[in-house]
Parts: sequence; structure tokens; C-alpha cells
Amino acid sequence: MKHLLPLLPFLFLLACGHTQPEAMRWSEDAAMAAPASAAGGLEQRNTTVDRKIIRTGDIRFEVMDLDAARTMILEQVQEHGGHVEGDDRMDMGSAMAMTLRVRIPANAFDAFLARLKGVGEVQDQRISANDVTAQWVDVEARLAAKRKVEQRFLTIVDQARTVTEVLEVERELGNVRAEIKSMTAQMKSLQDQVGMSTLTITCLKPVARNDRYTPHFGLALQEGWNMFVQFLVGLLHLWPFLLLFGGLTFWLVRRRRAKK
Repeated sequence: MKHLLPLLPFLFLLACGHTQPEAMRWSEDAAMAAPASAAGGLEQRNTTVDRKIIRTGDIRFEVMDLDAARTMILEQVQEHGGHVEGDDRMDMGSAMAMTLRVRIPANAFDAFLARLKGVGEVQDQRISANDVTAQWVDVEARLAAKRKVEQRFLTIVDQARTVTEVLEVERELGNVRAEIKSMTAQMKSLQDQVGMSTLTITCLKPVARNDRYTPHFGLALQEGWNMFVQFLVGLLHLWPFLLLFGGLTFWLVRRRRAKK
């Protein structure tokens, strides 16, 4: 154990890869060896590897009833094991629009899309598939390599005897664990996108607009009364200033008359 302690600075340089070319080569080997071999295996076994595909799409319908279309879509989402991420409505002037953003399990995406044909008349449809197999394998292999480096640092910290040695090893161990955390989050994001496809569904209901102006006397009377009440309320809020202004005006008038 004693003969390992003088090698700690060299081990740190190897693990960090900050300054020495040897350390850079060791760091690259530790991080890239597994992804490189995995990528090579992927090229050789691309016919048997489990492809990782992210599928997203947009589809737009013209419908006669937005509520009925929404009910049908939600039923299909539930039937296919998905969930709704967003539900919006807006007035576009010439049409009322409803937009649903849904997540559907990847293995049920095609069946779900086929069942949507009865919602209304399809105006537009775009479906994309992004193959992230290489990225998946790369992140997975890098994560495994970083975990091996973490275990090496844990072995070294058990052999450290001084406080300085322990602090140096723990600092490098913290850096490695931060990278592991980042890669783990990246892997979870890939798993979520691959496992659940995203589809944005837009339903449009044309609305006939009457450009002629139609006066609404009842509404005008009501709004006029509301404005009058608001004016009175405003005066009540200003009563101290009105009282002060009235008193000052009265005093000036009496003074002028007294002078005359």
C-alpha cells in the first residue's frame, strides 16, 4: 500500500487528463474504448441490433365538431396506453382550432395513427423517424466506462492516508460522478423519446363570419351604466383632494370679496 501513495499524483493526472499527453491518451482510452468497440460491433451486426428510433409527427384535420373530435382522440389515447401533454384552443378568425400533443408507446404508434382517420378530413400529415442507435450505444458505453473509472477512484481513496490525498481523490471522484449524472440524464431522455412517440394533432372547425356591423343597444346601455358607476367610484377615491380643493377655492373667493 505504501508504494502506491507516491504514485497518487500520477494517477490523478491519468484520471483528469488536464495537462500531460499521457493523461489525455489514458482519458480518451477509458472513455472511447467501449464506444469504439460497440460502434464497430454495431456496424458488423447492423442486421440484428435493436434499432433505437425516435418517431414524431404532426397531423391536421378539418372537423365539424371540436368537442366530438377531442372526445374521440382522448379515447384512442387511453386505449393505446398514451397520455396528453398539452391541450390548447384558439380562435384563428376563419376557424376555431384545437391542438392536442400526445405521447403514445412506440409499439402502438402506427395503430393509433390508423385509428385517427375517423376524426375528420386529413388536411396535412408529417411523420418523421430519427435513428439514434449510434448515439444510444455511444452514451451507454461511455457511461459504463465512467463507472469503471469511478470504481478505480474508490479503490484509491481507500488507500489514501493523509487528508490531502483524500481530498484530491474525492475532488476527482466528484468530477467523474458529475459526468456520470449528466450521461445518466441523457440516457433517460433517449429512453423516454424512443419508448414514447410524440404526435401533435390539430383540429380545425371553419367558422362563418358576418362582416356587417350589428348594433347591440342593450349591451351599450349596460356598458354605459358600468362606466358611470366606475366614474362615481373614482370620485369617492378622490374625496380628500376634492375637499381640499373646494376649501381652498372658498377661502380665495372670500378673501377677494373682503379686499373689495
